[in-house]
Amino acid sequence: MTEEMQDRALTVVLADAAAIRSTIERKANHNQNVIGLHLTVVAAVAGFILAEKADPRLLLLLPLISAALGLNVASQYRDIRIAGEYIEQVLSPAVARYTGDRTLFGWETFYWKRKYDGHLSQALAMGLIFPGVSTVALAVTLPSVRSTSDVIAWSIGAGMLVLLLASWSYRLREMVRARHGRFLRRRAAPAPASAPAAAPEAAAVPAPATAQGAAAAPAPAAASAPGTAGT
Repeated sequence: MTEEMQDRALTVVLADAAAIRSTIERKANHNQNVIGLHLTVVAAVAGFILAEKADPRLLLLLPLISAALGLNVASQYRDIRIAGEYIEQVLSPAVARYTGDRTLFGWETFYWKRKYDGHLSQALAMGLIFPGVSTVALAVTLPSVRSTSDVIAWSIGAGMLVLLLASWSYRLREMVRARHGRFLRRRAAPAPASAPAAAPEAAAVPAPATAQGAAAAPAPAAASAPGTAGT
């Protein structure tokens, strides 16, 4: 590949990375807005029931709302994770190959080396915000369930809670799997780096031997010269 082609390829990679980072930022902002909306709805429903002494069965709305918003947030987090892995595993090696500098595009690697349990804490917090709210709502309304319609509404809320728990459990498994993969890649990374360092030593070892051979080679010739002159 010519230098001009490398420059063009590098430009394409940088543009691709900029677009992906913009997508990550947009999805992260979307999640923040959804979380804020969910907390606002929960506070409004709970406040209305407490202030107006309304029917506590109104809390059965919360499992439906929590499931809808929680599944949306989980989907956005999955897209963010995939986009980050694409930058780390595809674009970063491409930039290193075109520029010869492996320290470029190292934010994802730098981040994950220091983000020890942040994502786990985040997942647990989201679990309290979404499945936790649904669980509390179902527990509070259970004594008020009497009619068939109440049972149906409560069962639907319980089913949505199970679906939400399954989604967040899957996300936790993905996080653990991705974290394990990064750990294995970090352990394997020093091996290729040590190979080039050993090569100069191997190349430098024969040099003294060659020099000695070159210095020792004239000795027999010098020794035979008097013999030849004598004959």
